Amino acid sequence: MYLLFSGEGPTDMGQGTATKDVCEGEEFLPGPMAWFVDQWTERKQYLSHIENQLCGFIPKPQLIAKAKASSSRRSLALRGKKNPEHETRYYYNNARAMAQIAKDVSTNKQDSVVAVLFRDSDGTQSSGRGEWKAKWDSMLDGFSREGFDSGVPMIPKPKSEAWLLCAVGNNYQHCESLENESGNDNGQNPLKDQLDTALGEPASRELLAEKVKSGEIDISLIVDMPSLGCFKDKLDKVLGTL
Repeated sequence: MYLLFSGEGPTDMGQGTATKDVCEGEEFLPGPMAWFVDQWTERKQYLSHIENQLCGFIPKPQLIAKAKASSSRRSLALRGKKNPEHETRYYYNNARAMAQIAKDVSTNKQDSVVAVLFRDSDGTQSSGRGEWKAKWDSMLDGFSREGFDSGVPMIPKPKSEAWLLCAVGNNYQHCESLENESGNDNGQNPLKDQLDTALGEPASRELLAEKVKSGEIDISLIVDMPSLGCFKDKLDKVLGTL
């Protein structure tokens, strides 16, 4: 099995160091959310896909470009079918593009591919894109429209800092309220600042990734955050079919 990731930036899924559709090996610098996926998958697969280089990363610019390049064809194909709402079309189109790349990777590697697409649900970049459930469903619809059954949305509410704060700020206790905080980085006491304070230093990709990789931040101990629970359940269902 092969894991395929795509995210928003270095401090969530990580970053690629090459300009290509899929970065692998030393071209991929994993972020904490990629390690979260790996950590949760290891329960079922009994190995680290990242450490064994059984994974790849699609940089956001490449994914967006692919979504835009095929948007006109999709519009024609969707005539007469149910279209996603304007607010969630971004999530739908991203999921379709990722499914297309994932199917190509699966064919090339002759292996099953689990594709995890990370997008924040709230904040300045995603304002006006609808509520969390609509975004989640739209991403699932995008995977389904491409006939790809192994796509998993990863949509923190409101953003990944809330999940990480549950561990480093709340000691895994009473974390559900973090999902109700604003995702606006320019707002009062933003989650990014709260995370920096809890860590005692800036929340860099390297620092966060190492804390998850080492188990200091443990995804299995975060049990009362609904958006993370949906991700865990969906990934478990996908892994159960392979």
